[in-house]
Amino acid sequence: MSDAIPSNLRAISAQLTQARMQAHALSEPPAGLPDTLTDAYLVQDHSIAAWDDEIAGWKVGGVPPSYLDRFDDRRLVGPIFRRSVRHAVAGEPTGMPVFAGGFAAIEPEFIFQLGESEAETRMFIGVEIASSPVHALNDYGPTAIICDFGNNNGMLLGPEVADWRSRGADLRVVAEIDGEIIGDKTLDNFPADALASLAFLREVSKRRGYDLPAGTYVSSGAITGVHEAEIGARSRLTFGDLGAVELELVPATAQ
Repeated sequence: MSDAIPSNLRAISAQLTQARMQAHALSEPPAGLPDTLTDAYLVQDHSIAAWDDEIAGWKVGGVPPSYLDRFDDRRLVGPIFRRSVRHAVAGEPTGMPVFAGGFAAIEPEFIFQLGESEAETRMFIGVEIASSPVHALNDYGPTAIICDFGNNNGMLLGPEVADWRSRGADLRVVAEIDGEIIGDKTLDNFPADALASLAFLREVSKRRGYDLPAGTYVSSGAITGVHEAEIGARSRLTFGDLGAVELELVPATAQ
């Protein structure tokens, strides 16, 4: 499928995947970014086929507000690869790689793990690490983000939310970086937004021809925002009585 895409889209894929493999920063995205989400996903497809790792899951993010009048989709997706998944350890920060000189951000999220049936789907608290070799990738819009694996470079899985279907109380989520609160949101509609992200992923995956087998992780979108941070930053993400996860951003290395 990906071999049939136009040569200009293949070139964009090659530049982005090479930068990731070499952990080499880019001052701007490759020239000639697609104008449509369809072509951006073709670039992503080609990059997935070229990447030496299997898909463990998918991140779902929002289309930046300034672009909502240009595209029908309100969300976008990108792959989460197996080797980029980490499991949080209580009381100590987990090292999460980001690209030096590129883009790096911390996003507290609810993470699904799909079951054989809807009733067997599980939920966890966790973090998406948004990182790209391209500095200020998000400033170039959703096609740039989609082309570069949805601006994903990892996922940190925290404690399971055992009662996520029946939970009714408000939930406060707080994001701290280096001891300073940089995001604070109380959810009164949990888990409506997370379920809407999951529904979107199912729809767009069907459109693109990707299966979502049992065990697939789905990082369902930033709760308190996209919090940019530098290498060396330490973060604690607290999800009320559901628990907390801690991490430290470390430099990505060449593969």
